Amino acid sequence: MERKIIREIENEDPSTHWGFLPVENKVVLDLGCGLNSEFAPTPWYFIQERGAKMVYGIDPSPESYEWFKRNYNIPNFLPIMDYCDSLQKHEYYLKATTPDVIKCDIEGSEIYMMAIKPEFLTNVKHIAIEYHNLPCLISVEKMFEDNGYEVEYYKFPHLALDHQGVIHGFKKTEPVVKLRQTKEQYQDEQLKEWNGGHPQNQI
Repeated sequence: MERKIIREIENEDPSTHWGFLPVENKVVLDLGCGLNSEFAPTPWYFIQERGAKMVYGIDPSPESYEWFKRNYNIPNFLPIMDYCDSLQKHEYYLKATTPDVIKCDIEGSEIYMMAIKPEFLTNVKHIAIEYHNLPCLISVEKMFEDNGYEVEYYKFPHLALDHQGVIHGFKKTEPVVKLRQTKEQYQDEQLKEWNGGHPQNQI
């Protein structure tokens, strides 16, 4: 299959690495939110720079957890110290947080995303996963296809896309039902014009 590369990811700056995610006024499940020595952590970026409504950050690092508790203790961010290293944990956090957007960078444990049941993804419009090998990429692609997501790719300049990169799955924002409603609205406008600017009389 042809993989559509949008651009390269040049560094770990969240605006470069995850800036394509539309998190404004959204609930975000941030899997792998640990501190980076050079750039701001992703929860800070999602909330302060992008206006996310709520961020749930999962990371196993005690240092990151303590730093967040001391320095970023705000109502719309909840840090959780845990490994996301099983399907059960992935589904537990999806059910508990009901996110609109998922960002996943958990160093190989993203493989569990492939087995998530469809009912846990019903309301998730965007999922971005940093994958770390070709079998994981293929598995995640299959998960996106099975659940009705379109996909695009972001490449690291020094790595082959098959080896490591970011895959972004997203659902179309204009479902068929909305298109039908738009058509009905158009027909109503036509009826108004045909009736001298007034709605059609009801019998």
